[in-house]
Amino acid sequence: MKLEGSIHRFSLASVLQFLAQNAATGVLEVRDSEEYGLIYLVDGRVEGISLPTTDELLGTRLLKAGCLSERQLGEVLMDDTALTRGQKRLKPLGQRLVERGFTSEASVREVMRRQILDEVFELAHWRNGVFKYDEPDEMPVFQLAIQGNVQALLVHAQRRIDQGERPSKTADAAEHEICFACPLENDCSAAIKAKYLKHDVCLWRKMTAVADEGPSGPRDVAPLHRSKAEGHKPVLDALLG
Repeated sequence: MKLEGSIHRFSLASVLQFLAQNAATGVLEVRDSEEYGLIYLVDGRVEGISLPTTDELLGTRLLKAGCLSERQLGEVLMDDTALTRGQKRLKPLGQRLVERGFTSEASVREVMRRQILDEVFELAHWRNGVFKYDEPDEMPVFQLAIQGNVQALLVHAQRRIDQGERPSKTADAAEHEICFACPLENDCSAAIKAKYLKHDVCLWRKMTAVADEGPSGPRDVAPLHRSKAEGHKPVLDALLG
């Protein structure tokens, strides 16, 4: 199953509820003019969210929660310099902290749970942008799974909104949602938009001569979820940013 569309027309809450009702397992990519994120679902439940611009790293959250010291976090981060990207994916930060005895698995899970709540709260405020849902051949393996219930997460977010809590990310309206994070923005012009840009599709960007330009063409998110390490399933700690 594949889905894509405008967040202005289909809210992220509605999209997540649809995916939950269908017990979907895949990756929901979201982007607007300020943020790019990935929401990972397994059997209709949220396993992880990555919002690099507006979210704090897991290590920072654990530190603020008093679950480990600055020295302990510093030691593990220093060890990171000797690890390849594939090795970090196979053993994410939370898992390494637990193995070193610096914190407990229960503490990591609790901080990750709070992180998910904050991320869904931020996403609940998105009014503009685009989304794309895909089901890659191999999903990341989450060693510390959260299995967040979508409806419960959305209810919690709405409660915070009703209480007047404001998101860290400011709302940003845009004239053309379909232009968000367009890889061909530098080559575009007002004349091209006037001729080819429709309400929810850019005909110019879909032209073969444009879309097949190679590295500068539109990104396919599927490769983001596959490990390059041979003989291993892809592992991703999406909560680390």
